Amino acid sequence: MASEAPPFWWEEPDWRALALTPLSAIYALIAGRRMRSAAREKVEAPVLCVGNFTVGGTGKTPVA
Repeated sequence: MASEAPPFWWEEPDWRALALTPLSAIYALIAGRRMRSAAREKVEAPVLCVGNFTVGGTGKTPVA
């Protein structure tokens, strides 16, 4: 399995990507506010978080 970056990673963004930039900024602000407002609890056991903040199911399952 080759580990090369796909060629489109190095291309300049087209108008569609540029048009979505303001929406991504709004999403980032809302997500950040939501993450900061989440209730925090003190737990006695160490906690390891795996994954990221997503909307809906992404089909990702942690594998040990």
